[in-house]
Amino acid sequence: MRIASTLAALAALLCAAPAAAQSLKPDEVFSSIAVQPVSPPESVLGADGRTHLAYELLVVNPSELFVTLDKVEAVDGGGRSLWAVDGEQLAKLTRLYAGEGRTLPPGGSAVVFMDVSFARGETPPPTVLARVTATRQIAGRDGKPAPLPASFPFPATYSFTGAGAPVTAKPAVVVEPPLKGKGWVAMNGCCDAITTHRGAVMTVNGRLRVPERFAIDWVRLDDQGRIFTGERAKLASYRYYGTPIHAVADGVVVNLYDGADEQVPGPEARGITPDNIGGNMLVVDIGDGAYAFYAHLQRGSLKVKRGDKVKTGQVLGLLGNTGNSTAPHLHFHVMDGPSPLNANGLPYVFSRFGSQGVLAAGSDDAIETGEAVKIEPRLAGAHQRELPLNNEVVDFE
Repeated sequence: MRIASTLAALAALLCAAPAAAQSLKPDEVFSSIAVQPVSPPESVLGADGRTHLAYELLVVNPSELFVTLDKVEAVDGGGRSLWAVDGEQLAKLTRLYAGEGRTLPPGGSAVVFMDVSFARGETPPPTVLARVTATRQIAGRDGKPAPLPASFPFPATYSFTGAGAPVTAKPAVVVEPPLKGKGWVAMNGCCDAITTHRGAVMTVNGRLRVPERFAIDWVRLDDQGRIFTGERAKLASYRYYGTPIHAVADGVVVNLYDGADEQVPGPEARGITPDNIGGNMLVVDIGDGAYAFYAHLQRGSLKVKRGDKVKTGQVLGLLGNTGNSTAPHLHFHVMDGPSPLNANGLPYVFSRFGSQGVLAAGSDDAIETGEAVKIEPRLAGAHQRELPLNNEVVDFE
């Protein structure tokens, strides 16, 4: 019984602390948490003239300790810091699946959303790593975090470097705009905040996927800067409802769905299933391992069928409000497979577009209530081979 008790105590200790320190080399740190990229980092040239390296770090706490993330840095192979985030901003870029703020409870996990950007002409390194600073605490008698005892063999606050990942060297896919006209707003876009797209880390067949890393929901402002006039719940209140959707590149239709009825605009979509979550949609194989995804189209408006070849600029269907949609919009992104959920998003840029600027802070409320939004001039001007950034107001001519 004494031997069994001793072994049980030792097993419990190993869940909270490593073997003796001399078992670690000078560059090895007992980290209490595991960190790894969800998928290889991808780079895209944004409308701010900077190359954005957008990726995600999965953080898992397999210990019996509480671990608080204090600082996360992206570093190159030589240890040079490329980007760093801490405190409140780190909390804003971290999605905890259990726990609060930046603290992972025992057995908890989180995703940290990275946006490492480089000046125009500056080349990202071939490999990026993560340097993480964290603080660990034991679970007290009440199950809440408590300071480590003096006898604990490792420091409470520590740093380590790991989670190395090669940066994808393949350039972003160049496409033509899927819409025409002025005043299109790039809602839920990339790259510096957790939006419904940027934060969409999914699991399919036990594998983590990030299909919407560069996705955009396109809504349109009228001449007074409103997305609707009249009753919010009526589709006719949105003047852009029914706008033609154009093929962004030559390709072949490999996936489609046309069985979803229009949603009533409002706070939530109803009747969502895995089949209709994208509403009436098309996936077009545009070559070289890239697939263009167009979602939430009007039922019966699709003008192609599976296997059809399409040409750049061809009308594919009409903008609708089907599937997981609370207001008429076009969801568009490019991905590395034909299944909209079982894929990773690929970086893409539009051949050209104009920009009026970016929605001012607080515009989300105005969008929801049908009031006129304010546009800040940041990013305004002509753009070529760039990706519109979150909340940018874009003109497609």
